[in-house]
Amino acid sequence: MSISANDVKALRDVTGAGMMDCKRALTEAEGDLEKAKDILRQRGQAKGAKREGRTTGEGTLALAAPAGGAQALLLELNCETDFVGRSDDFKALAQALADQALAADAADAEALAVESQIDEAVSRIGEKIRVGRLANWRATAPGVVTCYLHTATGRVAVLVELGLDAPAGDKLAAVEEIGRELGMQVAAMKPVAVGREDVPAELVEREREVLRGAADMASKPPAIQEKMIDGRLGKYFQEVCLLEQTYARDNTKTMKQYLAEAAKAAGVAVTVRRFVRYEVGRD
Repeated sequence: MSISANDVKALRDVTGAGMMDCKRALTEAEGDLEKAKDILRQRGQAKGAKREGRTTGEGTLALAAPAGGAQALLLELNCETDFVGRSDDFKALAQALADQALAADAADAEALAVESQIDEAVSRIGEKIRVGRLANWRATAPGVVTCYLHTATGRVAVLVELGLDAPAGDKLAAVEEIGRELGMQVAAMKPVAVGREDVPAELVEREREVLRGAADMASKPPAIQEKMIDGRLGKYFQEVCLLEQTYARDNTKTMKQYLAEAAKAAGVAVTVRRFVRYEVGRD
């Protein structure tokens, strides 16, 4: 029978066994998670079984990016306690896994073959450890992928893909600085989209419902209510759209204004294509 990557990951999370061992156990158990757990225990492969039920909401983030701005990879490594997540040993493991993932051009966490390294770290550190999320981005030319890691904590990191009107060439350093500034904004202000057109429709509709329930709406005709809601949505977009947010380092301008000024100074046209923000333990 077909065993999904999610099933393998779920079994690995509760047993600490290698991914291939988990897959074989699930196949033998015909997909039954409990039976597969028993099989692993019988074979002595459930190395992390005693940690079953423990949560892995702590950890750290690591970035790996070759020179040139064409690609960047962001990896989350989770553990049980903040103490371990902040340790140099654990951070070094996260960086090693990120570098390995980049070298292998891994598309996601399931594609990584790091069972032995994780098992060795579990034995050494004494906590349940798992690779969480992984983002491996390549820029569509002409463009670059930039990265930002909040080094003070190692718990928040951002990838930003920028579109250019021509290859960056000798302007790469300036473009990467723009991307880093955008990454810092995303890390601090948590936008959900680049612009209004990118905000998921369900989020906009949810905000409409909130505004529709405001106390001053009850006495208004439906047509007037909708006009008022349309007007008030502007404030919502200013909060959740990156380019409409107030620039965190200069509240006299928006991020759109910052980007226009910075791009002009760099001598290259720059657009924001996409971004992703990871915070340890949070989706």
